[in-house]
Amino acid sequence: MTTKFVPHLRSISSFLPCPPPVIKTPVPVLQVSHSTDPGQNNVFTVSGKFTKDVTDQTKLAVAFVNSSNKLVEDPTTVPACTGSGCPIKAGDQYTQTMEIHEPGNLTFDYILAFGVGNSVTDLLGCAYALVLG
Repeated sequence: MTTKFVPHLRSISSFLPCPPPVIKTPVPVLQVSHSTDPGQNNVFTVSGKFTKDVTDQTKLAVAFVNSSNKLVEDPTTVPACTGSGCPIKAGDQYTQTMEIHEPGNLTFDYILAFGVGNSVTDLLGCAYALVLG
C-alpha cells in the first residue's frame, strides 16, 4: 500500500455523495473517517457496501481538487484489495485504511475526494468533503 502524509490537515466538513457531473449514475456513498494525533500522520478509513464485487483490478483513489475545480496532482491510487482479501463480494463490507499526503500547492480551501472503482466510468462508491483552511 502506498503511504502518503498530511502534515497539517485542516477542518474537514462531512463527507458527501459525489455529485454529477463527477458521476453519471449514483453510486453508494463511501463512509470516510479520519484520525489524527498531534505530530502524527492523518489516517483515513474508507468503507462501504457495493453492488459489484471488489476485485484485484479495483482501485481506491484519493484526489485533491483546488478552488478552481482542477486536480492539484494526479490522484493517488492503491489496490482496493489484495491477496486473500480479494475478491470482496457485492453486498459485503469493504474497509481500507490509508495515510494521505497533502500536496504543498493546495489553495486555502479544497476538495478531498475518495473513490473505489474499476475505472473512472465504473465507480463502485464515492465521497468528497470540502476542506476549509
